[in-house]
Amino acid sequence: MPQVPEDAFRRTDEAPDEEFYLTPRLVTHIDDQAIAAVTQLYREFFPPGGEILDLMSSWVS
Repeated sequence: MPQVPEDAFRRTDEAPDEEFYLTPRLVTHIDDQAIAAVTQLYREFFPPGGEILDLMSSWVS
């Protein structure tokens, strides 16, 4: 098994996680085109007004 470099999992910001999560980060992780594609997919597969538990959601769902 190859040796993993010591810094392979080093974070850009080594500050404690508690500091990172103090400020809400309201960002999207996919672009507008991907959001539109997922929205269309949901419209095709999920019933209007249906209830869905979205465990992978962000501040926008």
